[in-house]
Amino acid sequence: MNLKQYQSILNLLLFSCISLLVHECFFYVIGWNQVEPLFVYSLPRLYSFFFLLSAVILFILIKVNQVSSTHVGLTFILLTTFKMGIAYIFLKPILKVNLSHSGLEKINFLFIFLLFLAIETLITIRLINNKQE
Repeated sequence: MNLKQYQSILNLLLFSCISLLVHECFFYVIGWNQVEPLFVYSLPRLYSFFFLLSAVILFILIKVNQVSSTHVGLTFILLTTFKMGIAYIFLKPILKVNLSHSGLEKINFLFIFLLFLAIETLITIRLINNKQE
């Protein structure tokens, strides 16, 4: 097994840990760390959830790339759509809560979702471009 092909998943793990630390520090500096315990999902839980989904997607994309590099883009779109459905199910309890911090929690969820989506997209672009060279 070639570990170099799975380097992107290790990079995702490193990025997730650093992003979580920066996010926690930002909450502390702004003073939102007192509101965070009232959230439906804590920051580490959200980052873990999105890391696992992204890691599974990247693992599948790496495998698809090994078999047929022409199907990586379509597979990415399909898996991202599936991820959005799972994220919506995960988001439903946040949407049902109507407290003063609900808006912050929704924005927080969306930010983390978009952050991981951007990273997945960049790694997928790299996978597609590496095969074309």
